Amino acid sequence: MKLDNARNYLENAKSLLKEKAIKKNGHYQYKKYVRLAGHAAYLGVLEALDELMKHSNYSVKGRKDIVKYQEFLAHYNKKMLQELNDAYEILHLYMGYDGGLKYIFCQEGIKTAERIIEWVEKQLEKSK
Repeated sequence: MKLDNARNYLENAKSLLKEKAIKKNGHYQYKKYVRLAGHAAYLGVLEALDELMKHSNYSVKGRKDIVKYQEFLAHYNKKMLQELNDAYEILHLYMGYDGGLKYIFCQEGIKTAERIIEWVEKQLEKSK
């Protein structure tokens, strides 16, 4: 399947958190690695959605803009739209920009990315 890139981004994010960000007392210790992990996981989500959008003949030209993905999912699946919004808030904003260090928030972001990527894989399988 063409979601290898999305999976690689997600695995890199997990690895950064586990090996570099260092969990201690419910928080990660290194903001730099949390930011990198947040960006990587978020890109994994967007890569997966890009594949689904292409498969659905939805135009994905230009820069990655959350609004394009939100519009697509608003028509395709409202539950996944909420998952995308959660991924945006946790992975992109909280982790990627703010460098938020709270372990359970970061882990929820990673789980959200996993759910989205798995869902996209199922959608692509169904439409074969």
